[in-house]
Amino acid sequence: MSFLSPWYLLGLLGIGIPLAIHLIRRQQAERVILPTVRFLKRAPKKLVYFQRLQNVLLLALRIVIIGLLALAFARPIFTGAFSTLVEAVPQSMVILLDTSMSMQYSDRLAQGKRAVFSELESLRQGDEAAIVTFADSPEKVHQLTTDLTALRTFVGNTPGPGYRSTNFLSALHLADQILQSAHYQEKTIVLVSDYQRSAAPALDSAWKLSPNIRLKTIKVGDAKTENLSITEVSTRELSTQGQETHRIVGRIKNFGSAARAKVQVVLTIDGVEAATRLVDLGERSEVVVEFPVVLNQFGVHRCTMRVADDRFEADNTYYFTIRVEPPMRVLCISGRSGASQLDKAYWFRSALAQHVTVPFQVDVIDPRELVPEALPSYAVIALMQVESLAEEQINGLRSYVNGGGGLLLALGDRAEAASFNRDYADLTPAMLLRKHILSESATVSISQAQSYHSIIRALQDSGPVDFSAARFHGYWSVEPVAGSEVVLRFENGAAILVAGNAGNGRVLFFASSLDPEWNNFPRQVMYLPLLHEAMRYLAGSQMHKSVYQVGEFVPFPVAPGGAARIVAPQGEATLLRHTPTGPTFYQSADQPGFYEVRSGKYSSSFAVNAAARESDLTTIGVDDIEARMTYSEIQKEASSTEQISPLKVQLEKSQQSWWWILLGVLGLGIVEIFLANRTYR
Repeated sequence: MSFLSPWYLLGLLGIGIPLAIHLIRRQQAERVILPTVRFLKRAPKKLVYFQRLQNVLLLALRIVIIGLLALAFARPIFTGAFSTLVEAVPQSMVILLDTSMSMQYSDRLAQGKRAVFSELESLRQGDEAAIVTFADSPEKVHQLTTDLTALRTFVGNTPGPGYRSTNFLSALHLADQILQSAHYQEKTIVLVSDYQRSAAPALDSAWKLSPNIRLKTIKVGDAKTENLSITEVSTRELSTQGQETHRIVGRIKNFGSAARAKVQVVLTIDGVEAATRLVDLGERSEVVVEFPVVLNQFGVHRCTMRVADDRFEADNTYYFTIRVEPPMRVLCISGRSGASQLDKAYWFRSALAQHVTVPFQVDVIDPRELVPEALPSYAVIALMQVESLAEEQINGLRSYVNGGGGLLLALGDRAEAASFNRDYADLTPAMLLRKHILSESATVSISQAQSYHSIIRALQDSGPVDFSAARFHGYWSVEPVAGSEVVLRFENGAAILVAGNAGNGRVLFFASSLDPEWNNFPRQVMYLPLLHEAMRYLAGSQMHKSVYQVGEFVPFPVAPGGAARIVAPQGEATLLRHTPTGPTFYQSADQPGFYEVRSGKYSSSFAVNAAARESDLTTIGVDDIEARMTYSEIQKEASSTEQISPLKVQLEKSQQSWWWILLGVLGLGIVEIFLANRTYR
């Protein structure tokens, strides 16, 4: 035992005060000569002895009270803490525990936890530590503390590894920041991981830990591993008579150091086993398997490809979906331009005839042939070069769009601004202002695309988006209505494609013509894909990306006032609402499997898989990580006094015995008062 404030032990000299008072005030017996003792009562000897004992106890209590008061103010330190204060160099430590998918292999996480417990046991009283669990980014954090019991509890309660990949750099960044606020200059980061090669920082990364921080590496897991994984699946759709035939191609890779023979690969469609293959894989090799399948039922089919008899179950199954679309019925209401009697729907109809994945069935009629009762049988209505419609026809079109139909407006030179703005005020996403007819030498081109809109995003999935080759010499200047979105703009800032909603339906306004009357756009490469994506957007059946990686944000275009409900594989539901600045992102794709999407009448699914690089269990040398992340010499700047000072504070906080001593003094004081009142003077 030692003391933080030993000068208060001088108070022990006060023990002599009650002793002196006791000796001074001790009563001396007087000799009294009595003529007779006949009338005196004989006092028992026990009473005399008891009174003497009470006096001795009262003296002892007063001495103990004064001694304990001096001891309490001297702040006693027990259990060897003083030797820690004098001899040890205090340290601050951050322990990083890898909880990525690769830590599911064998008992790697259990080994990692044991390594963390061992590091905590090596800490001395007064040392401070923090713990961070991480995968591709930091997950759970316990801030710096000297309470080692709390840290052990935190590690014990750490959940099992998830399905995210590994990234050392983000975890090391956080640990470095935590240690900037540490009390001591002796700073250490302990990195507990299986050290996958894919997790190492890029060779061109110049970032290092702060110069005064040491990095200690602890590697868990065996060097020899065995793992098979399906790294990629692609589907190719072929059109045949009356049915959709798909060829499914999977890539299976052996990440282990031993060859595998007759590995079974199983394909399931909608929960039913559809086909199997047996493949042979050499050491660290890969093979490609093909499954020709026929799907006759329209809709989204949930498919899996799985390798059997592999010890690492986390990456044995690859999830994907196949969407089989029925022919999309499109009604084109086409008038005649004032300059020509040619069929203005020819280019539009020809572009939709060149389908790749979704067949279109296009019907072209004259405005006079439009029957409102026939509209609900079509997925999209296109209004091209139409000067005006009858009131009954406009009401039918309004009911169709409000009920969830899609409408494309491409008016060309037949429109009249005042009548259009009056008749279509509750349908159009843009109001007509003025018609512009330019010379052939003064044309404009499309230079701005709203990248977050689902039409443009779908085009970007297929390759670069460039509309600059299309030249326009005729267009309408428009004013977008409130709540609409400008998808494409000319180089002069004028809107060319505007999207909006009317009731439950979608409307697109194209401010030029869809034939060569006002532009050369139909002869450009982007004409066909833009029309295809526009039709899918209006019909609510766009071919969005359907397979994502764990941790990837999934975008959803939610209509104003609407919502989308996402149900994860384990049943957790998330409600997404409209955001005015762009698509709403689902950020909880944390486990492989199928996610169900429900938004109004729309229902679909998307699949999530673990990153293929996480299946590669090949490790990197820990010396390489230490050399790339730390400086060769650790700077030591603080004096021993500067380091000991905060440790004193920490030790004082951990030594609370003086409070108990004062509590004991209070109790003894109460006993002393009681005993003093009963003692005969």
